[in-house]
Amino acid sequence: MPPTDLDVFTCPLDGIRLVEASAGTGKTWNICGLYLRLLLEKAVPVESLLVVTFTRAATAELSTRIRDRIVDTLRVLDGGQAGGDPFVPSLIDTVLAAGLARDDMAARLRRALQTFDEAAIFTIHGFCQRALADTPFAAGLPYALELVEDDAALRLEATQDFWRREIAGADLPPALAERLLQRGDSPERWAELLGRDMARPLAERRWDDPPGGAGDFGAAAVRLEAAYEAAQYAWRGGEAAIAQAIDAALPGLNGKIYTPDSVARAHERWAAWFAAGDPAALPAGGGKLELLTKEKLESSVTKAGHAKGIAPPHHPFFAAAGELLAAREAAEERVEAARLALLRRFVRQTAEELRRRKRERRQVAFDDILWNAYDALTAGRQPWLAAALHARFPVALIDEFQDTDPLQFAIFDRVYNDGGRHGGLFLVGDPKQAIYSFRSADLHTYLAARDRTDTRHTLRHNQRSAPALIEACNRLFGANPAVFMLPGLTYERVDAGTRPRAPFIDDTASGASAAALHLWRIPREEAPPGEEEAGGDRLPRAQAMRRAALASAD
Repeated sequence: MPPTDLDVFTCPLDGIRLVEASAGTGKTWNICGLYLRLLLEKAVPVESLLVVTFTRAATAELSTRIRDRIVDTLRVLDGGQAGGDPFVPSLIDTVLAAGLARDDMAARLRRALQTFDEAAIFTIHGFCQRALADTPFAAGLPYALELVEDDAALRLEATQDFWRREIAGADLPPALAERLLQRGDSPERWAELLGRDMARPLAERRWDDPPGGAGDFGAAAVRLEAAYEAAQYAWRGGEAAIAQAIDAALPGLNGKIYTPDSVARAHERWAAWFAAGDPAALPAGGGKLELLTKEKLESSVTKAGHAKGIAPPHHPFFAAAGELLAAREAAEERVEAARLALLRRFVRQTAEELRRRKRERRQVAFDDILWNAYDALTAGRQPWLAAALHARFPVALIDEFQDTDPLQFAIFDRVYNDGGRHGGLFLVGDPKQAIYSFRSADLHTYLAARDRTDTRHTLRHNQRSAPALIEACNRLFGANPAVFMLPGLTYERVDAGTRPRAPFIDDTASGASAAALHLWRIPREEAPPGEEEAGGDRLPRAQAMRRAALASAD
C-alpha cells in the first residue's frame, strides 16, 4: 500500500504509525505538532511523553524546538500574534475541535513549561539508561554504574585471557598454530573482532564454514603427508620423462592454458615444493601446479588434438600430483574449519565473560546499555517490565527511525507492541537514508518494522530546497522505479512547499543560467597513444575520490 499524506493536525494519536519523510519536508515541524497535540488532547505530561533520537545534538535541537512551540502557542492563547507560520493557529483550532477550552490549553502548557526540565527527550542510550535506572532490579545490575566510553582495554584483557588459556597455553596442533600466524590472528585483532560482534548482538552470523566441515584434521594431515611422499617419489628421477610427455602432447592441448612458458613455470613450482621437503611449504603462485595433474591434462585435450590422434600425456606423476593437490585442499579445509571453530568459541565465551567482568566492576559501555535493556525486556526474568515502561511512557515519538538496528527496534517493539499492548508509537524517518551502512542503519530492520505498523504516512512537501532542484530529483530517481533495488523501498515523489525561498545566484557563472542539478561522471584514465578507442581504465579509487572532492569544492 502506498503511504498517505500526513496531516499532523487531523491524524489519529493512537496505534503504531510510520511517517516516512525526505529531507526538508518538515519532520521536526510535524514532530512538534504531534508532541503538542499529545500534550493537550491526551494530557500526557512532558515527563511521560517519550521522544527519542540518535544523537545528543539532535536531542538538544528537538528539545529547544518543542519548548519554543509551547512558548509560541501559549503567547497566542494569551492574546499575542501568531505570525506567518500556520503551526499555532492550526494547533489551537484542532485542540478546540477536540473539546479542550482555551483556558485548559493554557493551563496544560504552563504546567509543561514549569516541568520541561524533566521532559523525556533522550537519545536511545539515554532512554535505556533511564529505563534501567528507574527499575534497577529488572536487569540485575548494580545500583551505581560507571560509564566507560571506550571499553577497548577491557575487551583486550578478556581476549588475552582466552588467548593464554586456549591458544598460547594449549597444545595446539602445529597446522592450526601455523594457520593463526598466516591469518595475522592476535589478541589485538580478535579483541577488535569481538567489539564489532558485540556492537550488533542480534545480527545474523553467517560463518563461512569450509565445505570439508570441522572434522578431525589429523587424518587429513596423514593423507597429505602420504600423498606428498608418493608424488615426490614419482617426480625424482622422472622429471625429464614428465617434460617429454607434455611436450609431445602440447600440440593437442588447449593453447590458452598450456604454453611452453606456463608448463615451464609449473615445473619450477613443483620442483620448489619438493625441494622444500615440507607438504605445507607450497610455493607462491601455486595455481600453476594443477597443469601437471592427470585430470587437468585429460580435460584440456582439444577436439583438434583428438582428431590428430593426440592422447593425454601419461606418467605416474600426473595421477600422484592430482591426489597431492586434493589432499592438500582437504587439509586446508580442515585446518580452516578448526580456526573458525576456535574463533566462534572465542566470540561466544568472551562476550559473556566480558559482560560478567563489567558487572563485577560496576562498569558499563554504550553498547552494554542497549544490551542490558534488551536483555531485561526479553529474557523472561521480569515479564512485568515492558508493561511498566509502557505505563511510564505511554507514547513514544522515535525520530530518525531509519537508523534503528534490530536491537533498538526490538526494545521499542517489546514495549509498545507485545503482550496485548499495542499503540502509542510514532516512527519518523527516511527509508532512503537506511541504505547508508556507515550510519549503522539496517534497511531490513526498517522494512520489517514498517510491516508491523498500522498506518504508513509520508511528508510530501519540501520546504527547504529550490523547486527546480526538487523536480530534478523527482525526474532522476523516478526514471527507474527500482532505483534502490530492494523490494519495498521505492522513491516517493516530493513536491515543492509553499514556504518562500531566496533564489540562489552563482556569481561565478558568467551570466550563464546554472542548472538546478549537475551530474558529474568521473573520467576514465587517459589511454596510451594509439589506444584511444579503448577509452582507458577506470580511475583508481584514491584518484576518483580526490577528483570528486575537487569538483564538489569548485
